[in-house]
Amino acid sequence: MSNPFNPSFGKRPAHFYGRQEITRAIVSAVGDENSPWQTTLITGIRGSGKTALLSDIKISLDNEDVISLYVVPNDAILDSILTQLYRQLPKKLFDSMPELKSLSINLGVSIDLERDKKKPNFTESFSYQVMELVDIYMKQNKHIVFLIDEAQKHTEDMRVFISTYQDFIMRKYSVSMVLAGLPLVISDILNDDVLTFLRRAKQVELENIELMLIEHEFKKVFLGKSNSPTEENVQKAATATFGYPYLIQLIGYYMWENINTSKNPGILEDVLLISKAELFRNVHKLIYADLSNKDRDFVYAMSEDDGLSSVADIGDRMQKTKNYISLYRDRLISAGVIKPVGHGLVSFCYPYTNEFLHLKRQELGS
Repeated sequence: MSNPFNPSFGKRPAHFYGRQEITRAIVSAVGDENSPWQTTLITGIRGSGKTALLSDIKISLDNEDVISLYVVPNDAILDSILTQLYRQLPKKLFDSMPELKSLSINLGVSIDLERDKKKPNFTESFSYQVMELVDIYMKQNKHIVFLIDEAQKHTEDMRVFISTYQDFIMRKYSVSMVLAGLPLVISDILNDDVLTFLRRAKQVELENIELMLIEHEFKKVFLGKSNSPTEENVQKAATATFGYPYLIQLIGYYMWENINTSKNPGILEDVLLISKAELFRNVHKLIYADLSNKDRDFVYAMSEDDGLSSVADIGDRMQKTKNYISLYRDRLISAGVIKPVGHGLVSFCYPYTNEFLHLKRQELGS
């Protein structure tokens, strides 16, 4: 049997925990213009399972009456949407399309639709072209779901797409959208004056999975086999994930890879060492690289605590004013690096951040 865990980014793992209710709510909202889930914003830190959730939703939408478009925003987001709408047209529907004068491909399909030899310039716009295609699907009683992953800050193309989507909603077209991104990006989009209607969308923050569920699932996977690890090691492995989805997949993957030696008392230590090395390389280093020097001073001051950190203590260590500390506290919360956990208290969002920062300090010789 192949390894049931998959720590690769961008794929739905076979063991996908704790998000089923979100998927069910979004899928059940298809065709219901009164559902609060018709337009959904999903936010979460790196490794929280945003892409895996969108993949799960897309799989669950496998229905001949639903057209699901998975889009990763980039310089060609509008072309990508047109491309997918065009390519998913059933052959029998091509006759209902206006005659195509030309079809050019440039990181996607730019569709030049015309009925007359002389057409107005506005028909070259994305809004006009996508409306032509969506109209065809609407006449066939199809529902279109836009799945936007790794949303970027309010680029002009993003504005054009979301404004066009708002037009679909106003026309009562059978459409839905799920837009996923990092906390700071979603906040930036919501604060865009052009995109204010998104503030009424359903907002979902992906939190860590309950440890009780992880332990239950780990036991189902690992126990009851001739070469099973001990129940104690399985419990410790589940606890070591801290409920963080990416770490669940990492630890599960390496536990499985080492299952033949899993009764070795030191196996869990080896699994955690490998898993944390990948976690630091693929998550913590990226987060650290995005921090300003003053942000780093703040998190280094936090790392002196084993658990929760008092904002007052951080200020004392940094010898900075309350206003200064509040500014960087709010910056790091918005960026999804730290989170408030009580009056005057904060903690890191990512597990093992203290350990990473201690190693980083050693590396920098400070």
